[in-house]
Amino acid sequence: MGGKMDKDWEVLVVGAGPAGSGAAAAAAEGGAKTLLIDRKKEIGTPVQCGEVVGASLIRQLKLRVPPQAIASVQDHTRFILDRRIMITSREPYWKSVTLERKIFDKLLAARAAEAGASVQADTRLASLEMKDDKVSMATLVHRGEEVVVRPKVVIAADGAHSSVAKMMDLSLYPSDAMARGIEFEMVAKSKLPPGMQIFLEPEVGLGYGWIIPKGPRRANVGLGVIGLDESRRSTILEWAGGNPIVSKYFDLDQVLEVKSGDAPLPGFLGGPLRGNVLFAGDAAGQTLAFVGEGILPSFACGQGAGAVAAAAVRARSLKKLECYDRAVKDIMGEELERGGALKDAILGAWSDETLTEGQRTLLCGLIMSESIFPDQAEEVRQFLDLPAASLARVVRAGIQKRKARASVAVLRHR
Repeated sequence: MGGKMDKDWEVLVVGAGPAGSGAAAAAAEGGAKTLLIDRKKEIGTPVQCGEVVGASLIRQLKLRVPPQAIASVQDHTRFILDRRIMITSREPYWKSVTLERKIFDKLLAARAAEAGASVQADTRLASLEMKDDKVSMATLVHRGEEVVVRPKVVIAADGAHSSVAKMMDLSLYPSDAMARGIEFEMVAKSKLPPGMQIFLEPEVGLGYGWIIPKGPRRANVGLGVIGLDESRRSTILEWAGGNPIVSKYFDLDQVLEVKSGDAPLPGFLGGPLRGNVLFAGDAAGQTLAFVGEGILPSFACGQGAGAVAAAAVRARSLKKLECYDRAVKDIMGEELERGGALKDAILGAWSDETLTEGQRTLLCGLIMSESIFPDQAEEVRQFLDLPAASLARVVRAGIQKRKARASVAVLRHR
């Protein structure tokens, strides 16, 4: 590649999203000869997510986010439940930062290059050759030319529909553990509230809608739905045009960009290892499953994969790769397990056929916003039929009891 096609790469990282770039940087810093490839001609495009990350995770991971990669900062999140009540949480967990993913991803890949990794866009994995259940050879197509590499370790960071997994005939999580997403980046008719807004309602189904600010009058407006069979574009057009809050701020003829993608929501899988292949990021389901946030968890787990890969190369022992599961648990295990538990509680509430769709969305929203603990779902059921004002009083009392930094308001849209 560029005069180095025959170089003996020790670590091959497939996919230059946050997981792949984090892995490549850590592997290179650990002394491994590392190659990071991405099939796209420009790393970071197209954008396939809502671009928002938790501010608390940025601090926890001590991640330096360059100012040019930050679109906006939000000090609260609003949950609009069944168009009847609105919960505004100012808990640290619900403060957020909206990124410009096109800039952020490219900067992460640049950091991997600065750490010593070779970074090659417009380079895709064409095939894998296996020997004793391990990858012995990988054929790449680098800007139209075939290149053969023989890595000691492969890190599969190539997304929810991992090519590496398919070539290895693997399925790390079931296909129904996937949310299908679609969003428009839009220009608002007036100044937007300075917080992220999440919508849970029967019109969305099992999932949620969102308004994620990217500036005073610019935002990502989208949907993430499990089991969505209809056209993504027609679904968001119908929802955005019919939702009274969304349509108040946005006209459907002011769309700057259309973005779509899938987010795995399997719950915590640890650090998946198959032979000499470490799976990271969306390819490993390393997301906060109840909201589908994967940017920073993927980056952190990717760093763990890269460090473990480098250690295995240095020791000349693939047995060192078995440390990956422990590394992921140490880095993000608590957060990922908690996200998986909340996801399971939300799925349980949604599948309760004794509740109406409106009641289900209320209960799911109360769990998701952490206005109630999952084990309180049964005692809350009796209040779901109350008028909005009475329901708001019950929720407000629960929030006050927990001393949570949140407020509740009544909406008149139902």
